Parts: sequence; structure tokens; C-alpha cells
Amino acid sequence: MLTPRVLADLAAWPTSSSRSVLHAPRTLPVMTDEQQTRGYRSRQHRRAELLDAAALVVRDDGLRGLTTRAVAARAGVAHGVVHYAFGARRNLVVALLERQARAVLPPVLAAADEHDDLAAALEAGISAYLDLVRREPERFRVLEALSATALAPDGDGDLLDAERRLWRDGVVAGIERWTARHGAAPSEPVPVVAEAVITLVDGLARAAWSDPDGTATARSRALLVRGLTTAVTAVVTTAVTSEH
Repeated sequence: MLTPRVLADLAAWPTSSSRSVLHAPRTLPVMTDEQQTRGYRSRQHRRAELLDAAALVVRDDGLRGLTTRAVAARAGVAHGVVHYAFGARRNLVVALLERQARAVLPPVLAAADEHDDLAAALEAGISAYLDLVRREPERFRVLEALSATALAPDGDGDLLDAERRLWRDGVVAGIERWTARHGAAPSEPVPVVAEAVITLVDGLARAAWSDPDGTATARSRALLVRGLTTAVTAVVTTAVTSEH
């Protein structure tokens, strides 16, 4: 998932070779005229290009394959360019997580904001997320690769925590905006409600990958959204009634 603030939507996935970057020549490639021209682009554009390359490296080789040299090789730039843009490798990983969350969260939360009914809001937001999963599976496979590697015995759990915080912060903001507009206040802390929503969405997203026609996922979504809505609606109704 992500956690999560200016929207930096993810551009279309590059179509460069899927050959493992770990097998790329260790010597630096000769810079072409096009690459030299690219060298003068703004740092923001350069970071975006490098993050595209980093996403492909993670997709092909997992988080362990995400080195600054691998990213440089995939992007076709000198190794020092990656360090100039991000500094340490960890900053590169966190930046990749942040971009994923910032690209996905706004349209999902916007879909929920269009509805005044809680059940409809949850259904719209979750449906928007699952639609993105089906339309852009590569984006979410990157997140899965990051999560899977971080959960390994020798993985970096801090990175997984950082990803989770990004998504939680974004969902918390969305819930607070929706409940404030309706004068509602859940009895559970909003972060706890956000965690429940994220857990539900994570499970449905994984189910969607193995459900080509979406029938089973749709049934599960309807049941789970109804259950979560019932729990939260009871709290919201109590809170609103007590004010009158």
C-alpha cells in the first residue's frame, strides 16, 4: 500500500527491457547526445526518471536488487547522478514509496468524498482502488515486492513501517475530512479506523490479482464493506444523536 503534500502522479510505466539489471555491464555506458541533453533537465524531472527506473528494478529483482548502481544502469545515467538526486539508497526507497502513495490516494479519496452515505463512500473508495489495481498491476506489484522483502527475516522492517504510515496518514486525512463534513466522530480513534480500512483494502487487492473476472472479489467486497459500515455507522449514529 502506500501510507501519506503535492500530488506527483506516476507516469506511464517505461517499456525498457525487462532484462535483469543485475546482469548489466558494470562499466558505465557511453553517454549519447540524448542522454547528455537529459542531463540538463531539472532535478525534479531527473528524480521522476530515476524513480521509474527504481520501480522496474524492484519489479524485476526485488528490494534487494534495488541498489543505486542498478538504478543508474536501468536509467542509463552515471552512478553519481543517483546519489546527487537522492543521497543514500534508503532515501531512494522511501521516495519510491511516497510517490506510489501520493499517486494512488488522491483519486481513491476523491471517489469516497463524492458520497454523503458512509456505505457508498467506502464502496466508492475501495472500488476506485481495486480498479487501479486491475488497470495498473505493475504499480502494485512494486509495492508487493517492497513489502515481501521487508518482511523477510533479514528484511528492513522500518521501510515497511514507513510505507504503512504513508497510507495510514492519507486515509486518516480522508476519514477526518469526511466525518467533519457530516459532524460525525467515531468512538475508536480515527487511526484505528484507518488501519481497518487499509487492512480490508489490502486483502481485497490481493484477492483481485487471482480473480480474473472479479466476481469473487465483488462478493467479498460487498460483505466486508457492509460489516465495516455497520460497525462505524452505529458509532456515527450514536454520536450524531447525542448532539440533539
